[in-house]
Amino acid sequence: MTNTNKVEKQTSVVFDVNFDSKFPESREISRRTGFAYGGCTSSLTNCAQKGCLQNCDREFSQASICQMTVSTLISFSVKDSVVILHGPVGCGSQSHIIDFSIRAYGAARGVKMEGARWFSTNLTEADVISGGEEKLKATILDADKRFRPTAIFILTSCTPSIIGDDIDEVVNQLQSDVAATLVPLHCPGFKAKVFSSAYDVVYHGILQKFKFEPIPYVDYYPFDKNDKDYELKVQQYNYKKSRTVNLYNAWSIGPADEAEIKRLLEAIGLNVQIFVEFKEPDEWRHITEAALNVSFCHVHDVYFLEFLKQKFNMPYILPTIPVGLGPTAKFILEIAEFFGLEEQAKKIIEKEEAKVLAALEPIKEKVRGKRVLISGGYLRIGATGLLAKELGMEVVGFRNFNYDSFGNELFSEIEEKIGDVSNSISNQPSELVNVLRKLKPDIAISHPGVGVWVTKSGIPSITLFAQRFAFFGYRGAYDLSRRIARTVSNPNYSKNLGRNVELPFKKEWYEKDPYHYIVDSNLNE
Repeated sequence: MTNTNKVEKQTSVVFDVNFDSKFPESREISRRTGFAYGGCTSSLTNCAQKGCLQNCDREFSQASICQMTVSTLISFSVKDSVVILHGPVGCGSQSHIIDFSIRAYGAARGVKMEGARWFSTNLTEADVISGGEEKLKATILDADKRFRPTAIFILTSCTPSIIGDDIDEVVNQLQSDVAATLVPLHCPGFKAKVFSSAYDVVYHGILQKFKFEPIPYVDYYPFDKNDKDYELKVQQYNYKKSRTVNLYNAWSIGPADEAEIKRLLEAIGLNVQIFVEFKEPDEWRHITEAALNVSFCHVHDVYFLEFLKQKFNMPYILPTIPVGLGPTAKFILEIAEFFGLEEQAKKIIEKEEAKVLAALEPIKEKVRGKRVLISGGYLRIGATGLLAKELGMEVVGFRNFNYDSFGNELFSEIEEKIGDVSNSISNQPSELVNVLRKLKPDIAISHPGVGVWVTKSGIPSITLFAQRFAFFGYRGAYDLSRRIARTVSNPNYSKNLGRNVELPFKKEWYEKDPYHYIVDSNLNE
């Protein structure tokens, strides 16, 4: 039996979403997500609860992350897809480096990926005047002819969005002329300061263009009612579906993470399906062949799970990301509770925790008392902070790329267990190097791409996530702890780099508050 009341309680999130619109609202609007803040954990969660984070902005920014970049990354991860970047060629400048990763990470899952296949419409100044729709049409036809893909994702950048190119009309005109399903994605960088809005953009395009129920005589043969075993086959099918759970991956979740959580859930008697990345769109039709949807990290996919709930009445839960012992136990138990398998789950958790706790003892001796700053997505850094605390480390601060009230339950636990430490919303290198000078951590655990600033500041750094390492579950807790211990025991490289590299900031900057340029619009009225 499934505990539907429990699921309703866990998914009591207010969504005012029009899934039939051309594109979703940015998360600054839909989730009141903040992208600028400096303070401590208690003030951050309080401000998120009141909805005042969106009043904060910067007078000066050194850098930003474009939602088109993230949309591109997700689109590439769909098997047998082609991506068209509608805009100047420079908007695809980062796409070359994705090709190897797509192939390698697919292979690690047993999936042969085609690599990053992409086109640019290469809009010029003349196209800004005359419009770029004809170029887009020609590019779509060329992409379909060359590769015959299952899906073509058409990403619109700032330029065509400003001049008014109607990519939806282009798609409507050409869909019958091509074999691929055309998926328009409205992701101009100027539309969202919160780059995670890209997840909603991509899922919005997917949910509008693809089916999520199996097709008779294509995906399965219906049972013959005249078959003497008809009722038995129906019962077997219904039972399997009632014991099947869908997990939703993301680029930051590696094959070892998927395998670890799948191992634990299968151990309590569940069937596990994993969507949507590194799958062909045709495979998505099996999404509704499950009793429950579960998010690994709801920053990525809660928009899609809410659609599946409204459209197909599929319940979902949003347990915390399974990094570390406590979050992993919570993740497994919440799923088990839905299926009535709590006792089986508790036995597995007790056994697994005993093994990993024994393995962590020698590691704790190496890291106890070390100061750590953690930077990246709020769910992952929060869970990682709890693991660091369990190892005996001193967590001196958190640095979120963005934040909203979805993280308040986790960070309330953090405030209780770790304390009211420094906590900010920041993706600015200038703010990072400043706060590093003031907090003086022994190590930083940071989002890929951020570690270079940490290491040049003379502080050892390890990545917060990577496809080639394990982070989830009990294996991930051990592997991450071991990497922390190995890094803090040999800081010579980063210290030597810090002594010999001059960062591009004046010494007066380090005398200011790290969040000097963050302003609250309410205070200026």
